[in-house]
Amino acid sequence: MIRTVALVGHSQSGKTTLGEALLFVTGGKDRMGTVEEGTTTSDYTPEEKAHHFSIRTAVLPIDYQGHKIFVLDTPGYADFVTAIRGALTAADGAVVTVSAPDGVQIGTERAWTVAERLDLPRMVVVTKLDKGGDFFALLEDLRQTLGHILPIHFPWIEGGRWIGLIDVLHGRAIKYDGEGGRQVVEVPSSEQERMAGFRQEVLESIIETDERLMEAYLEGQEIDDDALAEAFHHAVRRGELYPVTIASGKNLYGIEALLETFLEAFPSPKERFGEGPPLAKVFKVQVEPFVGQVAYVRLYRGTLRPGDTLESENGPVKLNHLYIPKGPELIEIKEAEGGYILALPKADKLHRGMALWKEKKDPVPTTRPPEPTTYAALVPAEKTDEAKLGEALRKLVEEDPSLRFVYDEETGEMQLWGMGDMHLEWAKERLADYGVAVELKTPKIPYRETIRKKAQAQGKYKKQTGGRGQYGDVWLRLEPAEDYEFLWEIKGGVIPTKYKESVEKGIKEAARSGVLAGYPVMGFRAVVFDGSYHEVDSSDLAFQVAASMAFKNTMAKASPLLLEPVYKLKIFVPQDKVGDIISDLQGRRGKILGMDSEGALAVVQAEAPLAEILEYSRALRSLTGGQGAYSLAFSHYAEVPPHLAERIIAEAGNEAASG
Repeated sequence: MIRTVALVGHSQSGKTTLGEALLFVTGGKDRMGTVEEGTTTSDYTPEEKAHHFSIRTAVLPIDYQGHKIFVLDTPGYADFVTAIRGALTAADGAVVTVSAPDGVQIGTERAWTVAERLDLPRMVVVTKLDKGGDFFALLEDLRQTLGHILPIHFPWIEGGRWIGLIDVLHGRAIKYDGEGGRQVVEVPSSEQERMAGFRQEVLESIIETDERLMEAYLEGQEIDDDALAEAFHHAVRRGELYPVTIASGKNLYGIEALLETFLEAFPSPKERFGEGPPLAKVFKVQVEPFVGQVAYVRLYRGTLRPGDTLESENGPVKLNHLYIPKGPELIEIKEAEGGYILALPKADKLHRGMALWKEKKDPVPTTRPPEPTTYAALVPAEKTDEAKLGEALRKLVEEDPSLRFVYDEETGEMQLWGMGDMHLEWAKERLADYGVAVELKTPKIPYRETIRKKAQAQGKYKKQTGGRGQYGDVWLRLEPAEDYEFLWEIKGGVIPTKYKESVEKGIKEAARSGVLAGYPVMGFRAVVFDGSYHEVDSSDLAFQVAASMAFKNTMAKASPLLLEPVYKLKIFVPQDKVGDIISDLQGRRGKILGMDSEGALAVVQAEAPLAEILEYSRALRSLTGGQGAYSLAFSHYAEVPPHLAERIIAEAGNEAASG
């Protein structure tokens, strides 16, 4: 009597409006809210109301025909992929929304792929038919992209107007009056031929998944509705068939039919996880202004009551109260069964991804956090914010582990990494909620310096200040190499071996700041081949200074050059956007490494300098209308073109002079 489903799909595909309609039609609220007005149950945070899109997963508990259905309304933007993945680990079925006017998009495929990896039963709900789109053409795209698609509904169009749907699975039609009223009627004569074709396809697709039914069908026996319904349920549960339904959250078409499909197609928690002692997982953590840290927990199996204690990796967790979340509300309950989504306030010991159990710790569904793709320098707006920043960042990363905070010792910057520029903007807004104002600035590029040719020079440090002096004399040869190497070729004891360590220390210290623009030096072999010392005045410090001088003198003669980090990109875009992507990358000094396809999407493999792709998230969204995504990984260092190197070196000189 319980179903737990996640609404997933591309941004703007109607998930939140659909969730709102599910609540409204089942009596969960008295009035339909809208995303535009900021009145939906799902998008209740100030950030979501301001931006008009979902940022976090919201929980909508629904009561329908004696069943409890937990609907998880997830974000659509790829920037918030961690929330999407977390919701799918908490669900027993994935409901993938596809906008009829927009068709299969990158968010469709990415959500589908995550659900597939989790071995979740899946279905598709086609939304926004009231705004246009060709359902039957979309159906073919879904077949080619997603596989075993089973259309159990198709639209009833009359006079060019969408007036209802034909329920193929149950052999009926549902007509809507446009004002919330619905009527179950006979299939109209105009749709009977199409209905017969779809009905045959549905019948045969379901029968093919059940050996017993297949034998009966081939023998000419009539297949009764109960046997067909059971086979349909098990086929969806096993991932052999993916039902396609139609619903419009805006005008409330297909909402009851969608709810019925949830019950008929998706498994109960007991079917997926069996029976036994309580087993749960924290799939989301959120810090609320008045109640502190709230852990959102999926109970996979078992029964919980207030006062029960569960085990965790952080020790026992006593559940003094049990709450069901409903958007921003927390509704206290006296008992929770497997399948329930719970909210546990003041849960400072609980972290996202943590398992909770009683008696037996079994594996729970899990996904790994994605690698971030975008970063910015984090600068506190005021000095007073610096002290509070550490704790605020801890809370932020606890809420969203796809964010990553890094202190870069080389550039002296605090850096915040995320899944895109919108993700970083949300993080900035969230830090403000914690009372810490920050600015996001373009980060410094970690350039490097190296040498082109072999050279040698002397470094001699001689100082007399009265009393004991300082003396160190080092002859150094530098050669281009793959990595750093240090060779000691001193003969005849012209420099005692006891100074070897100090000499290398001096070389390494000098290599932290090259002669061109003060960037670290890489890719060289340092060979110490001659020098001299003084019995009294030589010291470790003197040879360290002499070696540093030798390095600077030699590097200046070794044809130094500036290097920049180059990153590999894997870009997912619609096929018709490939030309724009390639043209844009070439304008960013990018190099195309290859192209492939995944489903309906093109995959462009490329590499480009980091300096050119710091704001690639924003550029890709602009180029593709929000239908692109990418991953990023460091590749190598490469020479900066001379005209750009001159500018970078000049800027570094000006900065050093002013600083």
